[in-house]
Amino acid sequence: MHTGHGRAWRRWDVVAVVGLIGWLLFDLTARTLFGAAPWPQSAVDYCILYNSSRHVVETHQYTPNYPYPPSAVAIHAASATFPFAVSASLWLALTGLAAVGSYAVLARILGLHQRPGLLCLLPLAHVVVAYYFQWDMRSINCNLVVLATILFGCTALTRQREAAAGFWFSLAVALKVLPVLVLPYLVWTRRWRAFAVAVVCSLVFWVALPVVAFGTAGFQEVYGGWFRELTRATDPTLKNMHPILISLDKAAAHVARGDASLAKGMVLLVCAAWVAVGLAGAVACWGRGERDGRRILTHVSLLVLGPVAVNPYLEAYHLVPLAVPALILLVTAADRSRSVRERIVAAIGFVVGLAILKVSGPWPVRGLLVNLQALTLCATAVWVTWDRRQSVSNPRLLWKVRCVVDSHRERIAARLLRPGARASSRRP
Repeated sequence: MHTGHGRAWRRWDVVAVVGLIGWLLFDLTARTLFGAAPWPQSAVDYCILYNSSRHVVETHQYTPNYPYPPSAVAIHAASATFPFAVSASLWLALTGLAAVGSYAVLARILGLHQRPGLLCLLPLAHVVVAYYFQWDMRSINCNLVVLATILFGCTALTRQREAAAGFWFSLAVALKVLPVLVLPYLVWTRRWRAFAVAVVCSLVFWVALPVVAFGTAGFQEVYGGWFRELTRATDPTLKNMHPILISLDKAAAHVARGDASLAKGMVLLVCAAWVAVGLAGAVACWGRGERDGRRILTHVSLLVLGPVAVNPYLEAYHLVPLAVPALILLVTAADRSRSVRERIVAAIGFVVGLAILKVSGPWPVRGLLVNLQALTLCATAVWVTWDRRQSVSNPRLLWKVRCVVDSHRERIAARLLRPGARASSRRP
């Protein structure tokens, strides 16, 4: 009975994985290859990456709406050495592989393959982030690629391969600056080798690579152009005219209806909430080079999503890392070894995060709603992993439990060794 039950759940695991891959493949190709716009012109964002990176390499001047760092420009330009149709096809395939690879890495870190039925949680978690994944896959941007590199770094930490973790995290920061807080996290958790490798790789990505791409004469000019583009891209006047930005301050200004002090207060309140959750995560992981996958994923995703959510240039596809806390909450809710309280809190956090997405309201206020969603998922994930640390991984508590068990074991052994105890135990 039990074996048959496990086999049935294994079949559902296969159905869930195949269904998730089909879902991702549909979102990747439906609009890009079979939509109204012909391929490869349908790859809107990659068209910007392709043309703008080549323009920066040739002229050392940034184009509007291309606020990528010089390290990313050099990487984009390397992918743009082929004709546009070939480069776009390669980037499309890379985006799809990054999406599938991200879920594969998450499943491996969280051990979803070890218990039949847990792989069914993958498509359920994807319900929360499918909208954000669609934005990245339909426009062919690089957010899923960045997510994959971050998760590769996390899996390296769980295996104590610190050099590999330092490389992957530095590559993620080179592609987009938003995951930059992951680097001080390595110091905070005393992973010195990973941090040293990350520093060396960052020098390669941020100094050596731009020198090769732009030359020594164009190096300073390109960095100056990047700073000017960042200033221009975050200008309040231009930002309010941008059709797809959903930044926090833009949403607060819409809700405040011209009251600048009220809008500023709303932004500060949300930022304070992020700081509070961040401090809780910092206390939970201070000075511990832990290998527990849930805690590593929770703390790293928090450090990525915090800057992303308050980013003044926030777009929907920047939120693809929300897949991490969403899946952690589902895994916790399904874990029978956890307390009832933890499982209920994890389930409530997931449902609330999903509900916020489904009632996301008008587009101008989505900056506030996605912050509320991200805060809910991240804060709940920090709580359930922190509670697990205190109840399971506390060395002092484990030592006390061992002492009690050893004491009872010695008492039972002493009683069994008494002659009277043996005789009484043989009576019918």
